[in-house]
Amino acid sequence: MENRDLWLYVTYGFLAIFWLPAYILIIRRGFLDKSYGMPIVAMLGNWPWEWIFGLNMVSACPLVWDACPARLLQWANFASMFLDGFIVYTIIKFGRDKFSNPFIKKYFYPILIFGLIASFAIQYTFITEVGFPNIHQLTVNGQVPLFLAGDEGGSYSAYILTFLMGVLFIFMLTERNSLEGQSFWIALTMMLGNVAAFVFLAILNELSPLLNVLFYLTLFVNIVYCVMIYRKSLELGVNPWTRF
Repeated sequence: MENRDLWLYVTYGFLAIFWLPAYILIIRRGFLDKSYGMPIVAMLGNWPWEWIFGLNMVSACPLVWDACPARLLQWANFASMFLDGFIVYTIIKFGRDKFSNPFIKKYFYPILIFGLIASFAIQYTFITEVGFPNIHQLTVNGQVPLFLAGDEGGSYSAYILTFLMGVLFIFMLTERNSLEGQSFWIALTMMLGNVAAFVFLAILNELSPLLNVLFYLTLFVNIVYCVMIYRKSLELGVNPWTRF
């Protein structure tokens, strides 16, 4: 095993160690607070992405990682897809009653179904069509292609989603003005999971200007959300370190 492979295993492991507990904590808080802990629009983007890689519709292995454990990465994405299903359940069970708009209340479930179908169609075609610019002149099968195929479109869509998710969590907190469905630990594990994903791509030498911009913007909004959740916890007399 090459030294780079070892560090890729380690960083992907940290990605899973942080993101999977984040899902579990979101599910837990959703049931405890009789609410949903992930913004609905974020779920509409996140869950179909996990279908695509969790069901191996597209390989999760970048072409430039020869020793990539494809089955392991697929099962990690499948685990995320499975856990996200419980988050979707909390949205179905509690989400409709959170809206006062009569149109949304009446068509809440058809809107969810359409949103999931539309998101899947857009993301699948995006991931399979968009080539990742080979800015580092990496060699694949003895050639240096202008664009890298494989998971690279998934890297773009993943970081677009994580940035949007970070913004949407802030909006959810400000709109609710409470800790309903949320906790500091959820905010912290999501942020650390995103950092681990960035380091993973950095070790692969697959970072591009767009991914750099998306990461630093995502990190900024993640930090803002962590601070806002922490302060809201103290404001409400809740210890942020003991609320899971």
